Amino acid sequence: MSTTTAAQVQKYNNVSIALHWIIAILMIYMLILGEDLIKVPRGETLSLNGPTLHASLGILVLVFSVLRIIWRIMNPAPPLPPMPAWQVKATAALHGLLYVLMLAIPILGLLAMGPYGAERADADSVSFFWLFSVNVFPNLGDWAGDAHEITGNIAKILIVIHVLAALKHQFIDKDNLIRRMTFR
Repeated sequence: MSTTTAAQVQKYNNVSIALHWIIAILMIYMLILGEDLIKVPRGETLSLNGPTLHASLGILVLVFSVLRIIWRIMNPAPPLPPMPAWQVKATAALHGLLYVLMLAIPILGLLAMGPYGAERADADSVSFFWLFSVNVFPNLGDWAGDAHEITGNIAKILIVIHVLAALKHQFIDKDNLIRRMTFR
């Protein structure tokens, strides 16, 4: 067990921290409550606020994720506290998968709009915060909606693992790993 003091922990910069928490809040909200926003029976209108809010928040996840990846390339992560090599590899794999999902889930959601909207009235009324329609892709079939749902379920599992790993580092390893992602 390592006991890294708070002063020894090298932190992410404030932009990285802000992007992390903005995306985390958006994704957790969407993964828990997002499906309820899009539930519109076949044949009914999509002009309700729920579908537009679902699409808008999903697009925000995509935009903030792209910004986060660009920022991360320009500003590498601070070094991890001492830990076994397998944990370093597991951390890299988990973060890599989360980055892929932060891009894939909203892109698949946009691709799923065609087949989803085809079974409901006025699919073009689903917009980005009531500004412009998000129904811009052709109907590529139900696979995108299925993949959107599957990747969302995978994200739920990986986020739980991510949180549990962070808590393990904080309370069992006592290496102050969580401090890297806090503003103080």
